[in-house]
Amino acid sequence: MIYVSTSCLRNPINVIRVLQEYEKANIENVELGSVHNFFDVKKLKQFNFNFIVHNYFPPPKTKLIFNLASQNKSILKRSIKLAKDAINLCCDIESPLYTFHAGFTTDPKKLGVRFSQKNILKKETSLKIFVDSVSDVIDYAKNRGIKIAMEPNVVQKFNLTNNKNELLLFADYDEIKQFYKIFKKKDIGILLDLGHTAVTSYWLNFDKNKFVKLCLDKTFAVHVSNNNGRQDQHNSLTKKCWQTSKLKLFKDVPISLETMNLDISQIQKNMKIANSAIT
Repeated sequence: MIYVSTSCLRNPINVIRVLQEYEKANIENVELGSVHNFFDVKKLKQFNFNFIVHNYFPPPKTKLIFNLASQNKSILKRSIKLAKDAINLCCDIESPLYTFHAGFTTDPKKLGVRFSQKNILKKETSLKIFVDSVSDVIDYAKNRGIKIAMEPNVVQKFNLTNNKNELLLFADYDEIKQFYKIFKKKDIGILLDLGHTAVTSYWLNFDKNKFVKLCLDKTFAVHVSNNNGRQDQHNSLTKKCWQTSKLKLFKDVPISLETMNLDISQIQKNMKIANSAIT
């Protein structure tokens, strides 16, 4: 099943406007994404989409960089609350799945740019905080019958420290393997972002095909977008790009388009490419 992220449409800040456009285009499966302004979530009840929920949704009233590994007690508390609010929303709108980003060893002011090099925790400490937070979220989700999945981080050149990844958790398989020594895959899965995989594999020098294969049995959902293999660009799919070539492996899990800054006709073209890839 192909879902369309609400982040795909050009100028997506007003999520209700995005959903109205999707409704007109007869799009049925929607992932509620991470780039929207605060709004009254009760307004979602007017729509009849098949929803799944991702990361910063519902958007908080006060700005927050979600980080379940934060050393800042306020940010950590708010991040856990946001995850639980998202799980509550899943129950209200009949979404079977909530997915969220892996954590960071520092609290960034903004995503998509170089993180601050101050107040960086050791990875071991950040991992412990993250594991404790995720344990709390897993219990909350299980009690409400909602599946959850973690999205491995993307590592780009600007966030390398002496050619190493010191800032972003769960970007390579070694850390993911450690994660599954603690948690059962039936309790929490992976949201495998193929765009992230293409970029991270280049900068951390690992085999992207092997990474996909290792994650296959743990993957609850997929994000797909195209890029140049160096930057997380969220470009449109092509029939021959690497990300499209991997979709057939995941035809039994939700696949969400995260190709951004598009109009409806471009979104529909991407949907057609993705659907063709899995049939």
